Amino acid sequence: MAFPNAPRSSPPGELPGGQAHMLITPERVHQALFSQSIKKAPGADRLNFKACRLLWALDSPRIIGMARQCFRLGVHPGAWKTAKGILLRKPGKPDYTQVKAWRVISLLSCLGKVVEKLAAGLIADWCEAQGALHPGQMGCRRGRGAIDAVACLVQTVHEGWTQKLLTGTIFIDVMGAFDHVDPYKLSEAMEAAGLDNDLIRWTLSFLTNRRVSLVIDGYKAPEQPIDSGLPQGSPVSPILFLIYIRGVFQAMEQQVPGIKALSYADDIGLVAQGSSVSEICRQLEAAAKAATEWGLANSVKFDPKKTEAILFSRATSREHKNQVQEARVQVGDALVAFSPTAIRWLGVLLDPKLTLKAHYKYRLQKGQNTERRVRALCKAQGLPPGLAWRIQKATAQSVALYGAELWWHGQKNCLEGLQGLINNQARAVTGMLKSTPLGPLIREAALEPAEALLDSKQRRYALRLLGLPQGHPAAEILPITLREGDAHAQPGEQPLEDRAWATPTRRGPWKLGMGLARRLREALTADPSQGFERTIEPGNRSIPLDFRIDSPETAMQLASDPLSGIGNTDLYSDGSRLDDQRVGAAVAYKPLIGPWRSRLAPLGAGFEVFDAELIGVVEALEWALAENLRGPIRVFLDAQAAIGRLQHTQPGPGQALALRAHDLAKELQATGRRVTICWVPGHKGVPGNEEADKAAKKAAGKPRTGKYSGISLAHAQRACTEAYRAARANWLAAKLAKRAQRASQAYYPPRGWKLDPMLANTPKHLARRYYQFKTGHAPIGAYLHRIKARDFPNCLGCSRGTETVRHLLTNCRQWCHQREKLYAGLAEAGVKALQDSEQCPEARLFQDPKATTALLAFIGAIREREDNQQAWEQAYKTDNWGIEALDEGEREGEG
Repeated sequence: MAFPNAPRSSPPGELPGGQAHMLITPERVHQALFSQSIKKAPGADRLNFKACRLLWALDSPRIIGMARQCFRLGVHPGAWKTAKGILLRKPGKPDYTQVKAWRVISLLSCLGKVVEKLAAGLIADWCEAQGALHPGQMGCRRGRGAIDAVACLVQTVHEGWTQKLLTGTIFIDVMGAFDHVDPYKLSEAMEAAGLDNDLIRWTLSFLTNRRVSLVIDGYKAPEQPIDSGLPQGSPVSPILFLIYIRGVFQAMEQQVPGIKALSYADDIGLVAQGSSVSEICRQLEAAAKAATEWGLANSVKFDPKKTEAILFSRATSREHKNQVQEARVQVGDALVAFSPTAIRWLGVLLDPKLTLKAHYKYRLQKGQNTERRVRALCKAQGLPPGLAWRIQKATAQSVALYGAELWWHGQKNCLEGLQGLINNQARAVTGMLKSTPLGPLIREAALEPAEALLDSKQRRYALRLLGLPQGHPAAEILPITLREGDAHAQPGEQPLEDRAWATPTRRGPWKLGMGLARRLREALTADPSQGFERTIEPGNRSIPLDFRIDSPETAMQLASDPLSGIGNTDLYSDGSRLDDQRVGAAVAYKPLIGPWRSRLAPLGAGFEVFDAELIGVVEALEWALAENLRGPIRVFLDAQAAIGRLQHTQPGPGQALALRAHDLAKELQATGRRVTICWVPGHKGVPGNEEADKAAKKAAGKPRTGKYSGISLAHAQRACTEAYRAARANWLAAKLAKRAQRASQAYYPPRGWKLDPMLANTPKHLARRYYQFKTGHAPIGAYLHRIKARDFPNCLGCSRGTETVRHLLTNCRQWCHQREKLYAGLAEAGVKALQDSEQCPEARLFQDPKATTALLAFIGAIREREDNQQAWEQAYKTDNWGIEALDEGEREGEG
């Protein structure tokens, strides 16, 4: 059955109303509506998201009120509960005559999905704030991805090895995950998790009295009722499923101390550590038994066919191998053996020694296969370079790099394989010849060299782990000495080996966290001994600030007009960074009587202007509280990025400062002083802004104080970006340095590392010839003679001199009319004319983006004439072949 009738428990009693409906704000409803794609298929009412957006423009208060009342009354309207069920094949199934080989996607009402999206956000925020979900539950939660789950497993194994422990893992899969959810047991789980009654009552209404009409090959079946399950395709279903199965983790860990559970949606991994194989088997069997018993009581089944086990060990003795081969873990009625080869979990191939070599080879092969298929779209008459670049990056490269954060630690063989893939991608994007040197090839394709790409991917992942809120299991992968610093640690407070990441010459096996920390440390210029900025899970916090962002003219008038400040206290904050990377923040304030006053906050290195702008707001509010400045309070600053940070509380750069500003604003508000954050254009002569800017520069030059310490996440992000750019530039410089002097002079790499915007949208047949001419590896006389494809290098068009790119641009008589138009186009674009005295004028011409249009027109004219000539020659040969064949046939008596 597509919709099985799962056993249902007794309905709960009537619940009183809650408070969640008060959290439905216009901003939340707007985000829930406009974050969903207008390309999504509509439900049975045929009202799509484009129509819903038009309704919002016509009468948004009606939609807001409707959503708020849905939660206040605990009702999901019946018109939104009828779904169209679309059958989709599950990939890789052996027999599609079986019902379980298909997945039913429910097309629900788009207007109903807005309310469901609101419910998903409210439930998720509530769960994160209350810690209602198990820490190991990944997926369907903000900031918890599949790679995080695998990284936690890898780190656990590495830590076990340092303690000489074996690690065994069994992977189980929930059978028919969404289909067997009991609405009444789900409501009990939500109540036990402490969720608001408004959300529980709405969930019960959402999941009861549902109906579906299956659509099979265009035939619409009659509607039928659904008694259980969560609708596939609903925004709220994933988080509800996590709440439903949260109990299985608690049951396992209570009955089996020491077991560790990690999951991604319905894929669950149970991790046990011990000194012997038999000990691990006993733990895993007990945990599997606890999971099975919980499942029987909650209508949840585990698929025995998808159950796998693996034991991670570096031991090589014959005795150990025999023990692993003979060991079995009983899961229900099945005996599961430890796999001797790599098994896939969440897209990562995990081998018993955790080398991840099998994963690297599999992903590289998959990326190469993808690239070969995509290459068919990138031929001479195919996609322009810009589209080809986007497809190559989004498909082949993303496939090959999946999980690279886990396996990369400088292996040369892995580097060569991935670089080969990138080289093929670059040729597909640009159409350059195979003999083109790698430096110009990769740079003109705007693709990154493999080593820089892998290093950057690891740094970005380490930076992401640093930005995770406290309590996130993946956040603890990085050493505590990196996260919190060790400048103030007491002897014995931190493990001695926890600073191994700070020693770049250390060799030998590293824990995953150590490797990520060392990679991040390589990019930092500031001292990390004070630790990094930390984040928390904020929960459902209100924003006690008003914001005003006007047009530049209105904002300047507001800040400059003395009359607008009557009755208010205006403070101006700003941040500044000096050339030596030191940063400072300051606040300027003009009392009614007397000169401007300022408050300085020297920050030193390790911060960004973004941080300084936020610190300026914090300092301004602290000043207002300390000196009891009259309200309302207006804080002016010229950084819209900082204002955007103050408008939300989610984990990320600047969160701690934003939360501090909110707390101070609440204190001011409690005394009747409302705070408004105003944007003002910078460096436009506004007196307050100019005073704050001077004070910020003065603060940047002062020694750092202890009030603000550590390294900010924004600074770490910039350091990683600069390290990435430097690695690309150094790689290109090293490749160009290996070329001969003449070849080096004939090619100047463009600035930056992006595709030329003009070339990105140029037809491929024209763009490829441009790239070939720019690098000198083009099908012309000099190059063809060098590769022995032609006996002589002379120009066939004019028979005068060697046919080079310079010859075609300056001397060839065959293209004199086209060259006149080229020179006129260059003069019009303001490009210096070609000079005979220049050693390589063509290199300068191709480097100048202003010359691109004229060069493309010239190359296009050459190409058009060549194509016409080739077409005429082909037609002539075809005609002659036909006549000769006919004559031959007549001579032989045919026809």
